[in-house]
Amino acid sequence: MEHTAKVISVETLGDDHLAVKVRCCGDESTDSCLTLTNLGRTEQEIDADIEAHRERVASQHAKRESAKRHVERLIG
Repeated sequence: MEHTAKVISVETLGDDHLAVKVRCCGDESTDSCLTLTNLGRTEQEIDADIEAHRERVASQHAKRESAKRHVERLIG
């Protein structure tokens, strides 16, 4: 299964802070927030931060699902 993390919301935390919420595969348990600071950076720099966070969330979800499948094989 390919894991795809997407930005689902953005909230203002202060003058120079945004909270970007990412979710993988529509699974609410994977919700993770990235706090963006230094908002005067280029769009490409901001995009790179968000992309790195999306990749981390997708990777963590994949690892969790793999471990869960493994443990479920040990049941019964």
